[in-house]
Amino acid sequence: MSPSRSIPSLIAMLLFCYSLYGKEVQWEDVLRITDNIMCTCSCPPTQVSACSCGRAAEMNEEVQGMLEKGKSDDRIYDFYVKKFGLRVLAAPRAEGFNLLGWVFPFVALALGSGAVVVVSRRLMVDKKYLSGQFSRVDERKICDPSMEERIKRELADLD
Repeated sequence: MSPSRSIPSLIAMLLFCYSLYGKEVQWEDVLRITDNIMCTCSCPPTQVSACSCGRAAEMNEEVQGMLEKGKSDDRIYDFYVKKFGLRVLAAPRAEGFNLLGWVFPFVALALGSGAVVVVSRRLMVDKKYLSGQFSRVDERKICDPSMEERIKRELADLD
C-alpha cells in the first residue's frame, strides 16, 4: 500500500473513532438541560443548575456524559422521568393534560379581565348624574295619598 493512500484512510479511521467516542460538549448545553431538571437531593426543591450539593454535581456529570454520547434533550429528560417520575421536571411538558398548566393561566387572566370590565361598567354612575343634568323626582308622587295621611297620623301619635 502506498503512503499516499494510507494517510487519508488513517484520517478517516481516526475521525470515525472520534465520532464513536463522542463530541465535545459546551457547559451551556449542560445548563440548558439542567435548568429543566429538579435536583433529587434532600435540599429544598432547586434546579440542578442552581443547586450546590454533591448530587447536583453528579447529575451535571451524567447529563454531560449523555450529551457526549449524542443523546438528545428529550432522551435525557425521558431518562430522568423514568428514574424519578414527573416530579423531576421543573416545568410540565406541554402535552396532554399538562397542556392545561400552560393554557389555564392565560384563560383565567382573560376571564378575570372580562369580569372586571363587566362589573366596573355596571357599577359606574350614570354620566348624567355626574354632570348635574339629572331630573329630580317629584316628592309628591313617591307614595299614595292615603299612605301619606296614615304616616302623618302615626307621627302625630308619637308626639
